[in-house]
Amino acid sequence: MDRPRAPMTLTPARCRQLWLAGAVTGALVSLLWLGVDLPATNPWLAGVVLALFAFNAFWLAGAAITALMGRGGVPASPSPRAAPARARTAVLWLVCGEDPDPIAARIAVFRRGLRRAGLQGVCDIFILSDTASPQARAAEARVFAPLGVRYRNRAEPEGRKPGNLQDWIAAHGADYDSMLVLDADSGFSAERLAGLRARMAAEPDLGLIQCAIRLRPGQSRLAGMQRLSARLCGAGFAHGLARLSGDAGNYWGHNALIRTRAFAEVTPLPALPGRAPMGGVILSHDFIEAAALRRAGWKVVIDPEARGSFEDSPESVQAHHRRDRRWAQGNLQHLRLIGARGLHPASRLHLLAGIQSYLSAPIWLMLVVMLGSGAVHATWAALAPLGATLALLMVPKLAGLARWRQGRMTPSRRATLRRALWGELAQTTLFAPLAMIRRTGFVLAVAAGRDSGWQPAGSAASATAAPGRPEAIAGGVIALAVTAPQMMLGGGAGAALLAATVVVPVVGPLLAAPWLIRWFDAPRPGTNAVAAYYDASTRRFLAIGGSGAALAIHRPLWAEGLAGVEAASAHVNTLVATAAEAALGRLPAQVCDLGCGVGGTLLHLARRWPGAHLTGVTLSAEQVRLARGFARARGLERQVQVVQSDFTCPPLLPRADLVIAIESHVHTDSAAGFLRAARAHLRPGGVLIIVDDMLATDPERLDPRGQGLVAAFRRGWRLGHVSPAAGLIAEARAQAFDPVEQRDLSPLLRLDRWRDRALRLAGPLADALGLGRVPLFANMIGGNALTQAHRAGIMGYRMVVLRDAVARRATPSPQPGRSAA
Repeated sequence: MDRPRAPMTLTPARCRQLWLAGAVTGALVSLLWLGVDLPATNPWLAGVVLALFAFNAFWLAGAAITALMGRGGVPASPSPRAAPARARTAVLWLVCGEDPDPIAARIAVFRRGLRRAGLQGVCDIFILSDTASPQARAAEARVFAPLGVRYRNRAEPEGRKPGNLQDWIAAHGADYDSMLVLDADSGFSAERLAGLRARMAAEPDLGLIQCAIRLRPGQSRLAGMQRLSARLCGAGFAHGLARLSGDAGNYWGHNALIRTRAFAEVTPLPALPGRAPMGGVILSHDFIEAAALRRAGWKVVIDPEARGSFEDSPESVQAHHRRDRRWAQGNLQHLRLIGARGLHPASRLHLLAGIQSYLSAPIWLMLVVMLGSGAVHATWAALAPLGATLALLMVPKLAGLARWRQGRMTPSRRATLRRALWGELAQTTLFAPLAMIRRTGFVLAVAAGRDSGWQPAGSAASATAAPGRPEAIAGGVIALAVTAPQMMLGGGAGAALLAATVVVPVVGPLLAAPWLIRWFDAPRPGTNAVAAYYDASTRRFLAIGGSGAALAIHRPLWAEGLAGVEAASAHVNTLVATAAEAALGRLPAQVCDLGCGVGGTLLHLARRWPGAHLTGVTLSAEQVRLARGFARARGLERQVQVVQSDFTCPPLLPRADLVIAIESHVHTDSAAGFLRAARAHLRPGGVLIIVDDMLATDPERLDPRGQGLVAAFRRGWRLGHVSPAAGLIAEARAQAFDPVEQRDLSPLLRLDRWRDRALRLAGPLADALGLGRVPLFANMIGGNALTQAHRAGIMGYRMVVLRDAVARRATPSPQPGRSAA
C-alpha cells in the first residue's frame, strides 16, 4: 500500500528558531567586532576569530531557543487507538559483555509489566548478545535461562551493534510489526510500550518513535552531575526538540519503537569508502538510520515524555571519555554524509548539530588562546559577547528550573531546586574544560587518521597510569602559549588582567585535573554515603547479628516463646505479613521492599505468599549481590528480584499492593519526603508498612543530653532524619494516607545484651577520637546512642500501617530526596 509522502520542509517552529538564532548570533558577533582592537590586529586573524565565534554562538543560541520553545509543549499527536491484536512487537535487549544480573532484574520486572498490561501474548523478548568471552557467555546463559526469554549469542559477531540487529531482522523481522530497541543498560515500562504501540497503529506512516530518556541514579559525583543536568534541562530540551523536528526527528540508538518493515527497507547502511576513521563502518549509525527512514517517506518523531524510559550514565571520567571518543569519530564521519541526496533539511540539521558538538571544543580552545595571547588584540568590551555566551548556556538551566517550579512547590523544595541549580552550574563549570581538551584531542586524532575502534560499554578499559596528567600538561601548555606572547609584547597590567579573565577559567580546572578527576569519580555524598556505609558493613552485620537463615540486618524482636536470635530476627517479617493481610483483606500480588538489605524479608514473604512477585530496592551494590545469590540458592530468583536504585527517584518498578520499609525510612531527608517517594511505588488503595526507630517525644522538648544522643545516632548511622511518631502520622494524613494500625514494638527489644554493654564504652570513645568516618566505628557510635536513647525513653521502635486514600483526595506528586540502603 502506498503511503502519502510528508513534505520535506522545516516546521514553522524550526524556521523561527533558525531566524532567532541568527539574529542573536549577529548581535553577539557585532559586540565582539566592537571589542576587538582592529587597528592593532591582523585583519585575517580578526576575521578568523569572528567566524569561529559566530559558528559556536549560533548553536548556543539555537540550543537556548530550543529550551525556551520546550516550555510551550508539543502539539498533540492523534488520539491513539488500541494496537491491533495481531500486531506483534519484539523487545530487543542488545548486550555485549555487560554484567548480566542487572539486565536480568530489569527484564524480570518488564515481563511482569507485560502481563499486567495484557501484552504478554503479543510481545516477545530477545536478548541479542555479542559477548565474546567464554566465561561471560556462560554467565549470561546461566543468568538469563530462568527468565523464559529468547537468548542468542552470535558465534561470528560481525558488524558490531548494527550487525547484531541486522542478524535478528534477517531471522525474525518478518514475524514482528515493530521492535523496541534497548541497550544493556536501558530500562522501559510495559505501560509505556503499550502507548507507543497504540500510536504506531494509529499512524501507518510512522516509522520510528524515539522516547526521551531519564538517567538512573549513579554512584559517582560524575554520574550525579550528569543526572542533575538532565533533570534540570532534559525535559524542556526534549519538548523543544520534538516541537522543532516535527515528523523529521532523530534516533539515539535505543529506547525507541521502530516499525520493523520500515527499518528493514533502509538498512543495513553501506560502509563509507576508504579507511577508518573517516571511512569504513559508520560508528554513529543511529542518526543516519533516522535520516534514511525520513528520506524513504517514513515519519520519525521524538516523544519528549521520559516516563518509563531509563538508562545509566558513565560512572567515571575515563568511561565518559572512552564513549566520547567513539562518538567523536562517528559524528565527524557525518561530514561525508550530510550532503547526501534526498535528506530532509531537518535531518541535515541533526547531523550538523552532532558535528558541531565536537568541533566546538577546538574552536573554543582556539578562541581562548588567540584572545588571551594577544594574537587578536581585545579590549574590555570583548568580555560582553563572551559573557553573553555564558548567559546562553544558562538559559536551558533556568528554563528547566522554571518548568519544575510550575508544579506545586513548598518553600523548602524551591530552596532545594535553587541549590541544585547552583551545584550543577559549579560542577559543569569545573568539568567543561576537561571535556573541551579531551574533545579537542579526539578531533585532532580523527584528523590525523587514528581510528578509535569499537569498545563496547561493557568491556573493561585499560587503566590510566595517572588520571588527569594529560589535562594538566595541556593546561600548562595553554598557560605558556598565552603568557609568553604577553610577556614579549609587554602589553601592560591591563592586557594581562584581561588575558587572565579569559584564560584562568579554562586553565585552572585543567591544572587541577588530577585532583578533579578523583573528585568526580568518588562516590557522591548524601545517598552514596549510605551506600558506602552498607557496602562496607553488611557482611559484618550478618556475622555479628547472628540472624542466620533470617538474613536480617535489622534488630531482633524477642516476642514471647521465641528462642534464639534467628527466630527473633525473623519475627518482624511475621508481624509485617500479618498486618498486611489484615489491612489489604487479601494476599498481596505485588510487594516492594524499600531498603531491602540482603533480601531476608523478601525471601520470608515469598515462602508465605508463593503467588506474589516481590521486588527489593537498595543503594548498596554489595547488598544486591548478596541478595541475588541468596534468592538463587533458594530457587526463588524468578519470584524475588533485587535492584540497585534510589527509591526516592521516579520508579521503573511496577506499583505494588504492599510497600514495606524496615529501618530504612530514616535514611530519607524527612518523613514527608519518604511518604511522597513511597506513594510513587504504591498502587491506589495499597498498603504501606513502616517499621523503624522514631522519637517518642517532641524534639523541641529534648534536653541537651537527649539532643546529643539523637545527633550521634543520626551521624553514626548516616540518617537523613529522625521524626516523632506523631509527626509521621500527621504528615501521612496530610498526604492522603489513612492510619490503619500503630504498634509500639519497643518492649520486644533487648537493650542489655553483651554487645550493648560493650558499646557503652566503645561508642563514646570512638566518637571522642573522631572515628565516625570509619563504618565500623560509625556503627558503634550510632548503635550506642540509639540504645541509650531507648533506655532514656527518648526513642521508640514502632510499626505504622498506612492505607493509601488517593481515591478520595488529590495527592502531591512525588519529589526526589535521599534514599535508604
